[in-house]
Amino acid sequence: MIDVAIRGGAVVTPEGERRVDVAIEGERISRIGDVGKASRDIDARGRLVLPGCVDLHTHLASTPAFAPLDDFEHGTRAAIAGGVTTVVSMVYQETGSLRRGIERGLRDAERSLADFAFHVVVTEPSEAARAEVPGLVRDGHAGLKIFMVSPGFAARTAEYLLAYRAAADVGALVAVHAEDHALIAKRTAELHAAGRVGVEWFPESRPPQAEEIAVRAAVTHARETGVAMYLVHLSSRGALAALHGARAASDPVHGETRPLYLYLTRAQFDRPDAALWVGQPPLREVDDVDAVWSALADGTLDTVGTDHIPHTRAAKLAPGLAFDKIPPGVSNLETLLPMLYSEGVRKGRLTLARLVEVLATAPTRIAGMYPRKGVLAVGSDADIVIFDPTARRTIRAADLHSACDYDPYEGWDVTGWPEVVLLRGEVAFERGDIRGKPGGRFVPRSAVKW
Repeated sequence: MIDVAIRGGAVVTPEGERRVDVAIEGERISRIGDVGKASRDIDARGRLVLPGCVDLHTHLASTPAFAPLDDFEHGTRAAIAGGVTTVVSMVYQETGSLRRGIERGLRDAERSLADFAFHVVVTEPSEAARAEVPGLVRDGHAGLKIFMVSPGFAARTAEYLLAYRAAADVGALVAVHAEDHALIAKRTAELHAAGRVGVEWFPESRPPQAEEIAVRAAVTHARETGVAMYLVHLSSRGALAALHGARAASDPVHGETRPLYLYLTRAQFDRPDAALWVGQPPLREVDDVDAVWSALADGTLDTVGTDHIPHTRAAKLAPGLAFDKIPPGVSNLETLLPMLYSEGVRKGRLTLARLVEVLATAPTRIAGMYPRKGVLAVGSDADIVIFDPTARRTIRAADLHSACDYDPYEGWDVTGWPEVVLLRGEVAFERGDIRGKPGGRFVPRSAVKW
């Protein structure tokens, strides 16, 4: 007998939206269409049935010097409650070794409620580190992360390009934080010299030009090395224009934005509590927000990733912090899907099919997880969100599952919220109640080729 049948919902598959049933046997989807008797029926009438979301950009793992406020347990509670069933966390190279960073991430992820994978951050692009890449890919760890914004990248660009080539040779995806270190360092020094160190000066320290310069350089690096590149948290018109040009030229580059750049503008920095919204890059102008929405709708941007790394209100608002010392990052995992539905689909900025593409299907194609994840199809993992498109919620941190004591969208009214979330066929969240326990699984990533 079928284990679970989800009945009567509007099911979003690659073939379109259909009012059909979904059968689950074990951990996989076994049928979409007419479904017979099941041990358990879930009534999805009046609901949308979506694939579980996949976030390619989180920071849930620790480092030797840092323990995140939202670790794997807290962060994935928020993820599951928001319909995100797979997370990819950054882990950091340790004592020269990429694999040691992965090993730390695997230990941390034993507390994960969601399935997970990693990008390993390359801080030391040595020959020994580059030699580790083929073995990592064979073991399912087909993702690296590079911070172009770091002084180390500027000093050792040639070695980083060798790391790109090593990744290209074996099909590892390289995620890139593209901001120009030299321009940011110059602007920051000038602002400090002028005594302009308050948070209101933060956007001046990291101007859009720093992002555009770095994106154009990154595209050149991808073209020269052949590496599949994933540009994270793009925020500005110039950066998006550079990405658009790269896509038109068939360069091996994908693009991500993050929720902050869809919903908020630089006007937040006029507030006395502006530090709560510090992230890298900074919030931009209204025209940039419009450009991000357009790029998301027309396919220039592939995904929305949260860059989830919250800090407490006290840490953000600590007295005496200069703009470049405020810890960057906010909470986004639990509100990723409902806000994109409410602000995107309901307001006509995105189709429902495009929402599923950017939050589920495209991330898994890019990261080598498709079709196991990111799609409602026979044989895929039964990671399923039963979504109530009429549910109305006011966002309040006290009602959410992050360990953070504030939310960047506090007080926003949202229409559309997950009602039931299944992970590999098991109910992990149901009508406000977290049912899942630590026990998420590592998702091996296949090699990717452009």
